[in-house]
Amino acid sequence: MARNIIKVLDIGSQSAKALAAEVRAGDPSLRILGAAMVLTDGLRRGEVSRRESLVPRIKEAMREAERSAGIPFREVYLAFGSAALGCQKIKSRLPVSTGSREITSGDRERVLAEARSKSRAGVNREVLENHTLSFRVDDEPCVKDPLGIQGESLEVEILTVTSFQKPLAEFIRAAEEAGLAIADIIPSPLAAARTLLEPRLAEVGGAALDIGAETTGLAIYEENLPFSLRVFPYGGNHVTHDIAIGFQIPISEAEKIKISGEAPGRTSAAQKKLASIIEARLEDLFELVESHLKKAGRSGLLPGGVFLGGGGARLANLEEFAKANLKLPVQTGKCRGLEAGSKLGDPLWSVAVGTALLAAEREKEPLAVFKKPSALAQKISSWFKSLIP
Repeated sequence: MARNIIKVLDIGSQSAKALAAEVRAGDPSLRILGAAMVLTDGLRRGEVSRRESLVPRIKEAMREAERSAGIPFREVYLAFGSAALGCQKIKSRLPVSTGSREITSGDRERVLAEARSKSRAGVNREVLENHTLSFRVDDEPCVKDPLGIQGESLEVEILTVTSFQKPLAEFIRAAEEAGLAIADIIPSPLAAARTLLEPRLAEVGGAALDIGAETTGLAIYEENLPFSLRVFPYGGNHVTHDIAIGFQIPISEAEKIKISGEAPGRTSAAQKKLASIIEARLEDLFELVESHLKKAGRSGLLPGGVFLGGGGARLANLEEFAKANLKLPVQTGKCRGLEAGSKLGDPLWSVAVGTALLAAEREKEPLAVFKKPSALAQKISSWFKSLIP
C-alpha cells in the first residue's frame, strides 16, 4: 500500500520551513519524517520583494528537507500569511423547494451555491476558501446539517477567506521557480490555529495569535470553525530593531536580549529602559489585535483564551503583557497533533505543522472548504503569467 505523505512549505520573512509528514491509517497524529529550516531573503512583511533572492533559499530548504526525510519534494502545500489575507461573512437565503417543505440535499446545495456565488472576490482579490458556519430554517438556528427539517426557507452563513492576487501570485511563482508544484494554498492563521488550539477550546471560543518576524496572524474560532482572521504587519523583528536602536547594539545581540529579557549591564535603569522599549512596540500590536476582536464582537469574550505561537512567542514576559492588554486567558501554545516524542512541538513550527494537519484533513474530505486541490494555484499561476509581456 502506498504511503500517504504530506509535504509542506512555510515561507516566512525570516525563515523558510519545510517538512514531510506521514498520515497513517487509524492514527490521528502525524509522524514527522523530516524537516528543515533555513534563513530567507527577499521577503518583506510576508510578501515577496526580491524573487531572485528568495528562490535559492526555497531550494536550500527543499534540499535540506529531502536529506532529512529521505524522499523527494516535488509537490507541496504552501502556507500563505501576508497582510494581503482577509475574510468576510456572507449570508444566502432561498425557499425550500419540496412540496412537503422537508429540506433535502438539493436545497442545501442550492443555498450553498448561492452563497459561494456572492463570495466571488472583488477586483484584484481571489477567494481561497469558503467555510460553512451555520444554517437557519425559518429564521431559527438549527443543527449544522439541516437535512430532514421542515420549513419554508433555508439560510446559510459562510466565511470567505480571500487574498489580493498579486502577493499570492508572487509566492506561487517563487515556489514554482524553485521546482515545486503547489497542491494547495493554506492560510497561515488557520494553520497555526489548527495545531495550537485544542478542539474543546475552539468549540467554546478561542484564538491563535502567531507572531512571526514581520507579521502576526490572528485566527478566531467558535464551534470548531473559523470565525474571523487577520494578518497584521507587525512582528518580533520590530521589537528587535527598537532594542538595537535604543541600546545602540547589533541586531544579533538585540535579538538575544529580546528573548532573555535581560538588558545590557543588567542595571535597574537598563531594565526599565528595555521594558519601556518592548512595551511600546507590543502596545502597537495588541491595539490592533484588540481592535479586530472588537470588530468581530469578541473582545473579552473568548473563554477558551488566546494561544501564542510563532517565533515571537518566545519573547520574555509576553504572556503577562497579552493578558493585561486583551483581558483574556493567554498561554504559549505547543504544536498538537504530532506523534509522541516529536521534536517539532515548539510553537515556532505552528504554521508548518498546522498546514500539514489541515492538508491531511482536506485530502480525506476535499469538499469541506469547497475547493478542488491545486485548482486555485493553477488559476493564480495562469493569471500571473498573463501579466508578463
